[in-house]
Amino acid sequence: MATKRLQDTRSYSENVRNSILDRRETSLFKKAEELSIFCDVEVAIIIYRPGKIQPISWKSTSLAHDVLTRYLSFIEFKRLKKLVTHEDYLLKKVEKKEEQISKLEKMNEANEMKILFNQLVEGKSIDELDTREMKGLLKLFAAKMDKLDERKKELNQPPNPPSNKGNSTFSASPMEESFNDPWFIQTKATLGDGSGIEPKPKEGNNVNVEDDGHSKDLD
Repeated sequence: MATKRLQDTRSYSENVRNSILDRRETSLFKKAEELSIFCDVEVAIIIYRPGKIQPISWKSTSLAHDVLTRYLSFIEFKRLKKLVTHEDYLLKKVEKKEEQISKLEKMNEANEMKILFNQLVEGKSIDELDTREMKGLLKLFAAKMDKLDERKKELNQPPNPPSNKGNSTFSASPMEESFNDPWFIQTKATLGDGSGIEPKPKEGNNVNVEDDGHSKDLD
């Protein structure tokens, strides 16, 4: 539910302010009754109007006096433990909004650097970048290199030795399949490790693979 924008009513006449106060009181009492029913708590409201001696109490003067008396009977530590002032409430709201804005700014910056990276790959000159864009790209490159190093460590781990239980036939391990993966071969060539490695052709029963990549049936 969207909140209405508050207006400064100090410049209004007294009759207008009293009319607004009456409507606000009715709405406040309704919310307090809903809170007391839904949450099963005791709620009391005491409102002092400017220039009035007797306050406005909800639900009744006796009930509001009883709730206030029991509240003041607690020691100050317990009374202030869960006390929230309007200023503290607004400060928490502001901090939460600032945190959300900061997260959005970081996400937007990351997406912007990805787009800029793709533009450089497509031929954009690096001389056109400013200092902020250069720093963002350096962070992006560092993150990509970290992911690439993690991938290399995973692929360089030795495969698990086969188990001797029974005479079961085991298929190729995921690590062995990864060694024949085109991405792995290209990455190794780019990093200078294993440059020029080509995937070994699979041997078949009736097929001979020649150097030109075409198969020839064996007679």
